Amino acid sequence: MKHRWSTLAPALLRRSLQTAVLVFVSYAAINGIWRNYKVAHNSSRLVGLMHGDAWAGAYAANEAAVSLIDEDTYRASFDFLGMTWSGTLFGIETADPILALSHAAATGAASPRLWLGSLVAVAVAVVLGKFFCSHLCPMRTLFDVGQALRGGLLFLGVPLPHLRVEPRLGGWVLLGGLIASTGTAVTVWFFLLPYLSLVAAVFLAVTSGLASGLIAIVGLWLFVDVAMAPGLFCHNVCPQGFLLEQLGRRAWLRLSRDDARPCPRPCRTCTLACPFGLSPREGTHRPACNSCGQCVPVCPERKLSRRLRLPVIAAVLVALGAVPSMAGAHHNKGLPHYGYYSNYPQVPFDESIVVDGRWEMGTTIFNFQGLDRRTADTPNDVKFFVYLYDLVGDTNYEGPVAFDILRNDEIVASFRRDRADEETVYSTRETLPESGEYELRATFDVGGQPQRVSLTFWVDLAADEVSWGLIAAILGPIIPLLMLAALGRSRRGRARRLQSQLEPRSTRPAKI
Repeated sequence: MKHRWSTLAPALLRRSLQTAVLVFVSYAAINGIWRNYKVAHNSSRLVGLMHGDAWAGAYAANEAAVSLIDEDTYRASFDFLGMTWSGTLFGIETADPILALSHAAATGAASPRLWLGSLVAVAVAVVLGKFFCSHLCPMRTLFDVGQALRGGLLFLGVPLPHLRVEPRLGGWVLLGGLIASTGTAVTVWFFLLPYLSLVAAVFLAVTSGLASGLIAIVGLWLFVDVAMAPGLFCHNVCPQGFLLEQLGRRAWLRLSRDDARPCPRPCRTCTLACPFGLSPREGTHRPACNSCGQCVPVCPERKLSRRLRLPVIAAVLVALGAVPSMAGAHHNKGLPHYGYYSNYPQVPFDESIVVDGRWEMGTTIFNFQGLDRRTADTPNDVKFFVYLYDLVGDTNYEGPVAFDILRNDEIVASFRRDRADEETVYSTRETLPESGEYELRATFDVGGQPQRVSLTFWVDLAADEVSWGLIAAILGPIIPLLMLAALGRSRRGRARRLQSQLEPRSTRPAKI
């Protein structure tokens, strides 16, 4: 029982840290949204009116949590931001050593603050070795999930090769990346360090609901790891792994072997359990071992353990996440009280503009003025701000005008104004029957000559509804993957993974 707990506790710690990293990545991105709401509304009630009860509850909960750190919650929120190896956690700033080197290579200089931030990562590597790789790297977490999927595929009888690549190219990749960064700055590392691509993709998904092309880089390496060569990127290609390996050659945290009695001759259990095929039995695991501990519980002789050569008093605090972005929006020249001819960032909008002969007409549309229509009494109400501009006279038209809103050539709403409502802008609030494309038609006289200008616009009156079809499309592929991973984590699935490494040389793919 004691041995079981001594192996289970480190495994639980590793999984807990990996989960905490993913939670922090998501929280750092969501915190950017919270800051936008803080500046714009500073009230959970207003957030609820604008964005729904769920966001209001999340806003209030975050406000209460951050207030425990500082009464100025907006300022305190900046203590939780950043990206993998580079960011701020509880006010402690860190910097990715590779990105710091890249910045120095690109600019020819680096601030002392940047180098001091890098020392945190360097200190972790010196004391704990490749602890980042096994416990904190979000890409390694994804690779672990991928190996469970691989086990599920083998469980189902899908034949998969198991390539072991001998050359280790991490140092050359690091050198090439630093040379390339002199012209591309840090951009090149989004291709060479998949964990950066993963974090950036998570950030974009959380803050904007968009998928990023960066996920293709993550998907490529995950496919290689699952389908062909487990551990290839981490062991043979990763420049961060190479750098941390050099820094951690004398790390205090190490995998230890009890040499009091020899290992049984045919036993290769530790090598088969290692994601990279390293052999603690033969002592070839150093310095590449990242102390993940997967070999420790499977040793039939209980000869393996992870130990600190010297006591480590301080806990390792590493900030991971995605750099929150500043919110952008838009001000349209058709909105009161500005009437400017140019646009500039200020408020959310749907904008349509048309030029018809001497006239320019534009409208800015608010679907029920931005409120959550699911809780509104009049969910199909739409607010219009319309302007008419005389391109010949270089001036706004502010006189009498009749407006018609048409759907499929049928008038669904009309309004008339004797003059502009606010400065040079006509405004109204109309009820539209459904989502779709509409025509806004303006009819007026200038010097006794009738004028007519029309523009088309699209309005979505169902944007706040839950898209169950989209949710089903997203969850549909995930459920089979979870089932496949569960099969891979089963006793039989793990056995199939080990068996795939024990196939006769005549049937196994040759080493590269």
